Amino acid sequence: MLTHEQKKYRDRANRARRELFKEKEQFGAVSDGSGKRYRVCVYFVLSDAPEKAVDFLDWFEQEFPDDMGEPTFFLYAALAHYRIGSSQKAQHYLLNVMLSNIYMLPYLFLRPIPMQNIWHSSNLMMPDYLYQIDDFLEEPTSQEREWMKVQYDSEPLTQAREKYMEIFGALQHANDIDSRSRLLNDWYRYLDTCQKTDR
Repeated sequence: MLTHEQKKYRDRANRARRELFKEKEQFGAVSDGSGKRYRVCVYFVLSDAPEKAVDFLDWFEQEFPDDMGEPTFFLYAALAHYRIGSSQKAQHYLLNVMLSNIYMLPYLFLRPIPMQNIWHSSNLMMPDYLYQIDDFLEEPTSQEREWMKVQYDSEPLTQAREKYMEIFGALQHANDIDSRSRLLNDWYRYLDTCQKTDR
């Protein structure tokens, strides 16, 4: 039996998913300027339906293969896969959590880090973003937070984090267009390699 809160989130997830599917059916593609595509997974997880969240994520990955995503979406995608026992996909999304907001994972397992001297390309990558989504950060269980800590300290995530800090630290101090372009290209090449390796 769903609680009132869970039913509310289940209704929101179903409504947003229907609207996305309808847009796809009518126009052959989804533009989604309002960001509904990120909320469906979050709402399904909050309504205790990780299987439905994963089903939607399968559609999402086909429909938006180059989507940049956002930290809360990545967090809940990792939770959805973790809760159904899909550990490799959960680790994949956890990597994306870390690289979309370097502060989120250590904040979740009570090892917060201060503002880093790196380039933050948007407010989503800033530490203050965590306070804007504080309610959504209550969802991970203590077991899930421990899993996140173990993964965060693992060799693959440590290497990715060090590379991220190296490049985004250099971007903070690179003023000319050529240098910034070279650094960003290096990062996107590295990220592409990471994403292919961890799937």
